[in-house]
Amino acid sequence: MAVVEVQRYDLGLASGFIETAPDAVVIVDAEGVIVMVNAQTEELFGYHRERLVGQHVEMLLPERVRNLHRSHRARFLEHPQSREAREGMDMHGLHADGTEFSVEISIGSLETTHGTLFTSFIRDISERRRLEVEAAHFRSVVEFSQDAIIGKNLDGIIVSWNAGAQRLYGYAAHEVIGRSTSLLVPPNHDNEMPDLLRRVRSGEIIENHETVRSRKDGTQVTVSLTVSPIRTLSGEVTGASTIARNITERVRYQEQLIALSERDALTGLRNRRRFDRDIADQVERAHRYGEPAVLMMIDLNGFKQINDLHGHKVGDQVLKAVASALRGRLRDSDMVARIGGDEFAIVMPYARVDNAQGIADSLKKLINSCVVNVEGASKITLNASIGLVEINKDTPSEDDIIAEADRLMYKEKANDPSRPPR
Repeated sequence: MAVVEVQRYDLGLASGFIETAPDAVVIVDAEGVIVMVNAQTEELFGYHRERLVGQHVEMLLPERVRNLHRSHRARFLEHPQSREAREGMDMHGLHADGTEFSVEISIGSLETTHGTLFTSFIRDISERRRLEVEAAHFRSVVEFSQDAIIGKNLDGIIVSWNAGAQRLYGYAAHEVIGRSTSLLVPPNHDNEMPDLLRRVRSGEIIENHETVRSRKDGTQVTVSLTVSPIRTLSGEVTGASTIARNITERVRYQEQLIALSERDALTGLRNRRRFDRDIADQVERAHRYGEPAVLMMIDLNGFKQINDLHGHKVGDQVLKAVASALRGRLRDSDMVARIGGDEFAIVMPYARVDNAQGIADSLKKLINSCVVNVEGASKITLNASIGLVEINKDTPSEDDIIAEADRLMYKEKANDPSRPPR
């Protein structure tokens, strides 16, 4: 399409340059009347150039800024140095259909034989502004997130660190950027990050990975990690973003709930549910690794008569006394459970039945030494029957080993001289 000009202006070679310019070019005279536009202007604003030439340039601006634009143009006439028209202006253009779009404008002057003209180079930056707004929003979300958000390259070197990371781990950004994420791995704890980064490199997103991290002050915190790839515009994975959430309190609460569900409310020992799990685990270790252990089943002799004569409150005192005695005598690694009314069970890892017999005898003496005072009555002394059996690679199953220990316990109980006659 040929260039349209106001008749008295002759721009000569400049016309060709203006027409081929990559940006929209609008040339106006001192009165703000459009003298020339190029094809990019037609495409950007949606007008044919015949519609624009001879009109005031303000028609290309939203109504709300036209007066402001006139005052800026007047100041530019006084000092016509080339510059970007940004300060104090609402940088929007107005399309022929009435829609607005963000623009960037550079203004300059052009001397002709008939006077000075003013050129505006106009670029649509709507997409750039949209991306800037999104980026600013994203930065705000990241910075003010309560979670720790950390960017790292594929070698695990930290490249970004938000305020949430500083709150969680105690390090300021300048203390960690450029350092390896291994800084956060506690001593004697496996560093799983290289494996996570290997998976992220292939495009995988890892969610809800629970692990332990070390703070600057040396304390440890349990976190849930989401690790996702950082990609270039072409889709190449160049790094990883890690979102870490502090779940220490949640984990502690869950552990407390589990502990409560696996503890005997009266004695504080393991309950039957936990004992069943312990014995199953021990049998599996014996089968898999040949790890020996001993199971003891303990029954208090004459406990029913204690309840009948003195009441359940005294019976509870007896059970608590026995539980306390057992805990005080056995190793920390030994697992003591109350599995029934007056029945206790002990799993002793790495023990053999030969030396466990001596322990069983000492436990009988220990229980016999337990004394419970009864108001208005003589003191109650206790004794017990114990059945013990070894757990090894030949043990058929947990049910079989429990049944055998029970059988031996009741066999001993039947021979107890203090057992009341039926």
